[in-house]
Amino acid sequence: MVEVGVPAAPIRCEDVIKNYKEMQKTMPRYTFEYGTEAILNIFTLHDFAMFHVLEEEYGSEKAVNLYAKIWKKRTYLEWPGLLKEIGLTEDDTVTMDDFIKIMEIYFQTFGNPIYLHEKTDERVTFRVTDCPYTTQILWNMFSPEENLAYNDKIQVQCNTAIFDTMLEITNLETEWTFGFPSQLCRSGQYCEFTYVRKQFD
Repeated sequence: MVEVGVPAAPIRCEDVIKNYKEMQKTMPRYTFEYGTEAILNIFTLHDFAMFHVLEEEYGSEKAVNLYAKIWKKRTYLEWPGLLKEIGLTEDDTVTMDDFIKIMEIYFQTFGNPIYLHEKTDERVTFRVTDCPYTTQILWNMFSPEENLAYNDKIQVQCNTAIFDTMLEITNLETEWTFGFPSQLCRSGQYCEFTYVRKQFD
């Protein structure tokens, strides 16, 4: 007979990590690896579904613009946490060296290997060699044609919205321009993110 009802000691730590650790005591299948993959999976599916609903309601062009605005808004919301990761606050000036640290944390947190490919006074280039959002989930759930159509529509504009916003927040946009010349999800060997110093006469 299955017992139902409130457990003797309900779990409510008001902390996702502590909750997970408590659940692991009786349900060892919920490893941190399991949880990480579950979070990435639901985030990716939510993202994919959100864009397609926008597209069905408003058409491709408006959907892409709205989707980029969503990523811009999210960037503003997550920025204080990124600053905290490198020991800064919103009142501090962010240099390009600080920005490089933030870029690395931004990708590594979600299992995206990133390395600094080039750093000069005029140009900073990062390469990301894997994106499980795409390579682990989307590529295994949808056809190559569906994936390419989706990524052709959104990836450049939405990533540009993210990193242009970061430059805007830090006021580095007065000196640097963002570019996204290569994308894994569009048959590139890596994602490349470039920052080129603006030339003034």
